Amino acid sequence: MKTSFLKSLSVVALLTTTTPVMAADPVVAIVDGQKFTYSQVMEAKASLPKQYQSAPDDKIFPVLVNQAVDTYLINKAAQASGEAEKPEVKKAIAKQTEELIAQSYLFDKVKGTITDAAVQAKYDEFVKSFPQEKEVHLRHILVENKDTAMSVIKALKGGSDFKKLAQAKSKDATAKEGGDLGFFRKSELPKELADAAFALTPGSYSQEPVKTDFGWHVLKVEEIRDAKPPKFDEVKNELKALMTQEAVIALIKELRSQAQVELFDKDGKPMPKESEKKGEPVAPAAAPAGETPKAESAAEAPKPGAAPAEKK
Repeated sequence: MKTSFLKSLSVVALLTTTTPVMAADPVVAIVDGQKFTYSQVMEAKASLPKQYQSAPDDKIFPVLVNQAVDTYLINKAAQASGEAEKPEVKKAIAKQTEELIAQSYLFDKVKGTITDAAVQAKYDEFVKSFPQEKEVHLRHILVENKDTAMSVIKALKGGSDFKKLAQAKSKDATAKEGGDLGFFRKSELPKELADAAFALTPGSYSQEPVKTDFGWHVLKVEEIRDAKPPKFDEVKNELKALMTQEAVIALIKELRSQAQVELFDKDGKPMPKESEKKGEPVAPAAAPAGETPKAESAAEAPKPGAAPAEKK
């Protein structure tokens, strides 16, 4: 029952019983008199992994319609066998119901606070507090060992092009981009890379390889400039997620303040009141806004490593 396959099947089953029939919505399957419409079947597409959601409807439809039929037959057989009356099944259903109601409540309470104007205001606040410091446009060649890194540096001294060497030698995902990592502030880089990168001048490369947990790096600095905050569109979704989490935490704190909460340790002994104050309420696993909230700053950059993301 806990497999992702059965979870996806249960979504289809729910749709077949709760989704209203739309006008001009053709029936695409009939199983023992139970009709399935095209819209009911296709709504299950949203529960598929993202790589399948992007597939054309005419390609994914045969899979979904057969899945809807299979789900219906499984559920019908399960109901006839009395599966729904098992204590563990009832407990699981009750738990899922409790979580869905809680998430729906949070969504209703929070959704009105995350307006476009509020997100813009959050971004403006972030820009005002953005640190005034330098950032470097960094390239790197990442290799397995120091000897290989030294051979790369030797080739550079011999006049080889850094971008071409990165394409040929680097084991990093940025190799095809000539090792381009984009712009980074010193605080956004691992200390080893930060110290080496900010000691270079534009156009120069490291004379000694830099070791990190990912391997050995040969660095090149293309440009040094005043750090700029990311554009609004680049961090809009992260800001929404952050604001969602903040709103949920605030709501949970409010609910706690209105309730009489007593905590006990594993032996059933009352815990000091201070322990409750130290605990931070957290958002449920499923964020009410449909996004994964992040507690960190929206401008925090991915750290260069085995598969660094470019930051501009």
